[in-house]
Amino acid sequence: MFKKDGVIWHTAISLDGFAADVNDSLKFMMAYETTEPNPLVDEVVANIGCTLGGRRGYDISRNWDEEPEAYGEEVTVPEVVVTRRPFPDDPKYVFANGNDLPGAVAKAKAMANGKMVVILGPTLGSALLRAGLVDQIFLQVAPVMIGAGVKIFADTGEPPVQLKRIHLSQTGQTTNMVFEPR
Repeated sequence: MFKKDGVIWHTAISLDGFAADVNDSLKFMMAYETTEPNPLVDEVVANIGCTLGGRRGYDISRNWDEEPEAYGEEVTVPEVVVTRRPFPDDPKYVFANGNDLPGAVAKAKAMANGKMVVILGPTLGSALLRAGLVDQIFLQVAPVMIGAGVKIFADTGEPPVQLKRIHLSQTGQTTNMVFEPR
């Protein structure tokens, strides 16, 4: 299903289009985790070579009690953080210049070594999608409406990005959707 060496934006969202609540928490999604296997998540986990995240997510996660692992402890891949601010001294992450999105993606692809790059986070995902640097979008939609928070796609005043749905399925109460930019 997924392009094995592609750039995939994978995120979970509420039905009303939020990737996090007003406190930057993802806990609203946890009620919909299931013990059922999700073949799409399994495919991403089996083929991920590098993650690409934004500075905001990096900064927020530094304040969590437990340092998050995007796909669990069993997935250990390089993690690239895209930022326009000075790079912190943090050996766990590789930092990339946020003023050069194509360069940041190229760095992540080189580190992925022929496997997929997975974008984490709505701000970076939106920017990369608008820049034409995303091959596919994998959304996991939970049947919850939270009313406010961090939108999955920011209103920048730019024209809409047209997508083509290539997959639709369900795991538990979560709806899986995969899109490609047109």
